[in-house]
Amino acid sequence: MRPSIDPMASFSDPVRYLSGVGHEMARRLAKLEIRTIRDLLFHIPRSYLDRRTVTPIAFLRPNEEASILGTLASVRLERRLRGRRDVAGVVQDGTGALRIVWFNQPFVERLLRPGERYFFSGSVQPFRGLEMHNPEFEPDEEGAEHRNLARVAPVYGLTEGITQRWLRARVADALRSLSATPDPVPPEWRRAQALPGLREALAQVHFPERPEDAEPARRRLALEELLALQVSLQYARARHRGRRAARSLERGAPLAVRFRESLPFTLTRSQQEALAAIERDLDREVPMRRLLLGDVGSGKTVLALAAAVRAGGAGMQTAILAPTTLLAEQHAETAARLLGPAGLRFALLTAATPSKERDRIAAGVSSGETSLVIGTHALLERDLGFGSLGLVVVDEQHRFGVRQRVSLAAKGNGIQDAHLLVLTATPIPRSLAMTLYGDLDLSLLAEKPPGRAPVRTSFVRADGIEMLARVLGEETKRGGSAFVVYPVVEESETLDLKSAAAMAQKLARVGSLAEAGVVLVHGRLKPAERRLAIERFRSGEARILVATTVVEVGLDIPDATLIVIEHPERFGLAQLHQLRGRVGRADRPGRCVLLVGRAIGDVARKRLEIFRRVENGQELAEEDLKLRGPGELLGTSQHGFPEFRAVDPVADLDLIEAARGLAKEVLSKQEIEGDEARLKTWIEAHFAGAERYLESG
Repeated sequence: MRPSIDPMASFSDPVRYLSGVGHEMARRLAKLEIRTIRDLLFHIPRSYLDRRTVTPIAFLRPNEEASILGTLASVRLERRLRGRRDVAGVVQDGTGALRIVWFNQPFVERLLRPGERYFFSGSVQPFRGLEMHNPEFEPDEEGAEHRNLARVAPVYGLTEGITQRWLRARVADALRSLSATPDPVPPEWRRAQALPGLREALAQVHFPERPEDAEPARRRLALEELLALQVSLQYARARHRGRRAARSLERGAPLAVRFRESLPFTLTRSQQEALAAIERDLDREVPMRRLLLGDVGSGKTVLALAAAVRAGGAGMQTAILAPTTLLAEQHAETAARLLGPAGLRFALLTAATPSKERDRIAAGVSSGETSLVIGTHALLERDLGFGSLGLVVVDEQHRFGVRQRVSLAAKGNGIQDAHLLVLTATPIPRSLAMTLYGDLDLSLLAEKPPGRAPVRTSFVRADGIEMLARVLGEETKRGGSAFVVYPVVEESETLDLKSAAAMAQKLARVGSLAEAGVVLVHGRLKPAERRLAIERFRSGEARILVATTVVEVGLDIPDATLIVIEHPERFGLAQLHQLRGRVGRADRPGRCVLLVGRAIGDVARKRLEIFRRVENGQELAEEDLKLRGPGELLGTSQHGFPEFRAVDPVADLDLIEAARGLAKEVLSKQEIEGDEARLKTWIEAHFAGAERYLESG
């Protein structure tokens, strides 16, 4: 039996108990991550329809957003090239007729009925006269509620079985029934930021009187999310500093000095500053929690090894966790090249390690004889125990869950935690790093080691293998070596993309390129085959390496001078930047050639033009964030990035700073401080998923 509905709902109430929802609609709402009243009210509209002004068709002008009200005269499905299906219709209002088009949205045809009146709102474009592209629409029904007609109407992200009208009604019901909700943001803070209160913001963001009223409301809700995140991060940070202990590694300083003096190069100023901060942390009895953020080729690995040497000199072990076997192997090669004078015993452990070798490595790790172990997810297996783990280094942290790095850091002696150093070369804007890694101290490598040559990026029209062969042939004749990167290993019936395997075969049949030597590398190769191909390329026996994005990180070939990327529109800017970082790693200038087809869209072309123009990783990250948002920038939301509903990390930088200050005030209040259960409840109520940060301390 369904429980009676409390007329005064709270944020935490299940949405299925809201009037008009029930179990079936609750199941559909769950596809939108809406499970509670809070989820529903924080489902922020993606846009708004301004219906206060309806423009007669005869008065429409090109290149403007407009709303019209008229009768749908006809609608039909139109098939295009490459399987695309558009929906086209004609609407009339007594002053004229207008063609309306939805590109590649065939489902729209089922939602429209010729002869009925509709509101249409969208972009008016010049094409054989005028037409409206991809408009939002809604029936003009008799007696329709005021919230949908003749005002500013919210437009939500939807899923099958849920309409705009139905969702607006549920949001309005939730707002009406919401009980008194404590506002965690003090009035003086709201006044300083010119923001409304919580209840006012919720009403305003969904049903603003004017479109411009929605932005202050969104910012108020963004502050709510940022505050909950910052409270959880600062609480976790304070808790681990107050309750957790680590072994000081100061005893390893003499060996660390010997290691630095043995390096065949001089550390840059930013490397020296970052290493000094790392060493200060390691010498304390509080677990280090530090992020080392550096561009491709900025020299993060050598600092991680310097920290490992300090740990080894103090009689403690280090684990370096990498997301891919290739990156782990690259770290192992660097360790073999640089660690000789330190005399540390190290091992490489991946999923490809033979069982007997794995048992031998595990025994050395367990006994403490192995000072450094470098590996992939194999390091996280429960049966791998450490004799005296003092330092954990996690490379490309966003590819691992927070609990994974925490579980590895806890593999010490059960009493003391290991120090934690997080590395990333993924271009992350400083504002985003402050948000994502707010529980970590930040060190930034702002310069590349001397001798690194610039990389010039250019576009080349993808006109068949002849053009590619010519570009590669010119490079190899000059004595250079080249990467050629494809988004897929094998050709697909569903994707019109060239594949690495097929193109490697074709290039190897071109006479001049066959003489230069062509090898293929991708994630499905057996480790021994992959290592052989890379070694042939590194030695110069083969001058062309065809690959997938497996070479994105972890492949250091100083003599490589050219990288050609086919279908660059299939990659994010951060990924492209990592790929471009494979060349120009020595004193010879590098080139990055993007093979671009004719059929890429305007947005993709804009992104690629930014990539061609901007070489600095931080600048590129800011541009990428503006274009794509934080979740897509980092590749996936489930690897630790909080799932914001209202926050815009580009526009809300001032709120990020404000939330940090306010979080300190919240935590200083006695009624929350010291009451962990209450704090968790508050955070979970305001920010789903933030509790993971409470566990990361």
